[in-house]
Amino acid sequence: MKEEALPSFKNPPVVETVLGVQFDRLDGFTNGHLGAFWKSLPDGWSHVRNASSLDPTLERFTEGPLRADPGFLLTVTRDPSTRLLIKNHAKDRMIQVQNGRLHYNWLGAAGGEYPRYSKVRSEFDRTFKDFKGFVASEDLGELSPNQWEVTYVNHFPKGTVWNDPGDWVSVFPTLLGPTSKSVKGRFESFEAKWHFEIEPQKGRLHLDIHHGLRSGPEPAEILIMTLTARGPIDPQGMTLDQGLELGRETIVRSFAALTSDEAHEYWGVQE
Repeated sequence: MKEEALPSFKNPPVVETVLGVQFDRLDGFTNGHLGAFWKSLPDGWSHVRNASSLDPTLERFTEGPLRADPGFLLTVTRDPSTRLLIKNHAKDRMIQVQNGRLHYNWLGAAGGEYPRYSKVRSEFDRTFKDFKGFVASEDLGELSPNQWEVTYVNHFPKGTVWNDPGDWVSVFPTLLGPTSKSVKGRFESFEAKWHFEIEPQKGRLHLDIHHGLRSGPEPAEILIMTLTARGPIDPQGMTLDQGLELGRETIVRSFAALTSDEAHEYWGVQE
């Protein structure tokens, strides 16, 4: 049986994608190695700044409520390690690297069209290969990935698929349903998070939708929909490659299932 093709849109609302890998911390890896890795990159990665390092996060499947925040967790500790954010000259790509993580971002805020997953994935693969080569050349030990991660950030500006908060139910009919009309008064705003197991315990999909303002010289109202899929890497089971593909498929199919046919038409659904 031929595998069903993933939903696709001519003008998708995605403004950022992130592919990432978490790995066991490397003994002897210092902030100096971050700068050395930056200098080892090909020409064109000209913008760099420091950021707080991110805590390790692992998707676990135990009984009881999910307590961990699904987003990237910042840590403020006595650990002097940092995270380096490296952007290319056009500022539409970013490498995030620290001891324990490497992420590769496509940044749509720079104004370019979404280059599609296959291109971003090939760029991530090349960057991770370069990082593994750097780790080996510096004799820092074996790189042991323990978790994969994929994130898509979507912006729905006011005046596109919605004009008033009362329209949101028609954008996300399976999420909001009639509840937004069941309370007396005018519906103004909302923010919500959902968490779904990627069965059977292959990972977890985190969904965040909130109402906000797009920054810039002319701020505009937007709905922001962030989907993050991540899960464990097991040498006897899920590999990094399989995890990234699963994460991408889960996000794309979930996005299409959670948004309306009318919105799909606006974005130019492709059969």
